[in-house]
Order: sequence, then C-alpha cells, then structure tokens
Amino acid sequence: MKTFKLLIVFILFLTSCNDDKKTSSETEKITEKEPTEIASTAKTAKKKPDTNGTFLCKINGKDWSYTKTSGIVDTHPKTKKRTAIITFKKKLDKGSESVQLFYDGDNYQLEKATAILKTPKKGGGTMSAMYQLLNEGGKRLPDSKISGTLDLSNSKGATGTAEVTNMKIRFEEGQLEDQSMAIVSFSPLNFSGIGYSDLHKVFGNK
Repeated sequence: MKTFKLLIVFILFLTSCNDDKKTSSETEKITEKEPTEIASTAKTAKKKPDTNGTFLCKINGKDWSYTKTSGIVDTHPKTKKRTAIITFKKKLDKGSESVQLFYDGDNYQLEKATAILKTPKKGGGTMSAMYQLLNEGGKRLPDSKISGTLDLSNSKGATGTAEVTNMKIRFEEGQLEDQSMAIVSFSPLNFSGIGYSDLHKVFGNK
C-alpha cells in the first residue's frame, strides 16, 4: 500500500513539471511575439505616405499644396516671344487641381496666372472652376493685382515669386454653391528648384 501511494505522488510530480514546462514555453512564445508585432506596427506607420503634398500658398485663406510640378520655356515661331510656364498640380481622390504661372521669358515678369479648382456646385457634386488674370488686357476687376518674377539662371531649377489678387472665375459663375469662390486671391508665394525644359534648346526652334 505504501508503494502504491509513493507511485501516485511520483506521477503527480511528473504531471506538475510537464505543466510548468508547457506554461513556460507558451510564455516565452508570447514574449517573443509581442516585440515582433510592435516592430511590425511601427514599420507600417513609418511607411505611411504623405499625401498632403508641398505647400505653395493660401487660396482664399485656405492652404493649397501641390503634388507635381513642371516647367516649360517656349518661343513663339513668328513673334520670337519667349514664355516660361510653371505648373503646379495637385492630385485629388477624384480629378486634380492646378495653378499655372506664365512669365515673360525675356524680362522674367509675371504676365498671367490661371487656376483650376474643384469646388462644390449647386445641387450637389463638384465642378472644375477656372480662373484667369492677365497683367495687361482681358476682363479683370478694378482692384485686381498681379506681379512676380522668375529666375532661370540655374538650368537645373527655376526660382520665382508671384502675387495674385482678385482673380475672377471665367465660366459658370452661377453654378457655384459658394459665391465667395467667384473671386480668388493667392497669398504671396515663393518657389525654387522647379525643373523645366527650354524647348528652343531641346528642339532647336527658330
């Protein structure tokens, strides 16, 4: 009888040891897994792309940023007038917006500015509102102002400034949900390092 009791105690001891080893093993696995999951989460957060773009200016008091830029310097085949066009484009979930600045390619003064902005329209949805302001000529408001300069001395990137005030919508003003968007103004803006191509040099235009 004594031998039988000792045997039962021995079996219980072995069972307890096995349970302890199993618990310890599972604890180690959980401990190893947690840092891996934390590291994986941190890595994912670090890779999250910045979709806001690069700030250019405020339009009617709201920040406006671009996701793509381009520049072209073109020479008119007849008049030989050179025009430099700097384009800022903003990619949206649906469609895009843009700001274009047109500079005289000889005296590097801002001649024209245009913008295409997505804005709510009456009855729901959005519309692409187009705006334009010329330094001379064209339909403009009495208090409209446009000025700016461009520097193309660096062949790798254009640098410039622009100030545009009271630029009127060109078409379908009555379709705007917010009538304050019939006229837009830019806060003074500066840009640099905008890549551009001189078509006269590229294609040898004469």
